[in-house]
Amino acid sequence: MNFADLLHAACASSPSQVQIPEHWGQGRATFGGLLAACLFEKIRPRVAAERALRSLMVSFVAPVAPGALEVQVRVLREGKAATQVQATAYQDDQPCVVMLASFGGDRASAVSVAAMNAPTTKSPEAATQFPFIPGLTPDFTQHFDYRYAVGTMPFMGGREPHLGGWIRLREPGDQAAGVAELLCLLDAWPPAVFSLLKAPAAGSTLTWSLGFVERPEACSGGDWWQYLADIQHAANGYSHIDATLWDRHGHTALVSRQTVSVFA
Repeated sequence: MNFADLLHAACASSPSQVQIPEHWGQGRATFGGLLAACLFEKIRPRVAAERALRSLMVSFVAPVAPGALEVQVRVLREGKAATQVQATAYQDDQPCVVMLASFGGDRASAVSVAAMNAPTTKSPEAATQFPFIPGLTPDFTQHFDYRYAVGTMPFMGGREPHLGGWIRLREPGDQAAGVAELLCLLDAWPPAVFSLLKAPAAGSTLTWSLGFVERPEACSGGDWWQYLADIQHAANGYSHIDATLWDRHGHTALVSRQTVSVFA
């Protein structure tokens, strides 16, 4: 099943429910990018089509297991220019994920600062491929093709506060990349702080904030997307990581800030 079909199957059965599939786990939890994608699919129909997504804030409250999620969507405010929507996912009557989405139409502005284009790095063909090893690497990684070009792989005791390379969906489907695909492509990378550790350790995203910069043109989840993450601070069991995702034209699609709990 390609990603588009999987997302449709997960979200289409009920307006207020999501069916989380098997084989998208990371430890005892479900891959956060897929959860965020599913919640956004429930939010999008509640907002006028001409209002583009500008930002998302996600709090991962508790681990989510495969199976049913109940999702409550509430439009907090719909003003002349912006719409704010909240979605909360529950499993076993407990809140698991909370998303706040901000939408806004284009408007005239005297300020214009272009986003930085993608930095020059190794090509996907020259970069190091990250293998999927059943029972060792997280289940969800089997759905992505990774190429490491900056920093080291997780738990190899690296010294650089940077991690990056290229990524694409293994089975993207035929449609252009939308918000759901972008969320998964960015979140599929391990937290950059894991590259500094010398032995496997647990960790999880506490909060995730994203800004949507440029709408990718003629790009699919099967194209190569360039990624770069920078550790801004790591201490006391928490790490703050900034990351950017560029499309195949080198244009900035997403910027992200992630707070990660590290149990090491």
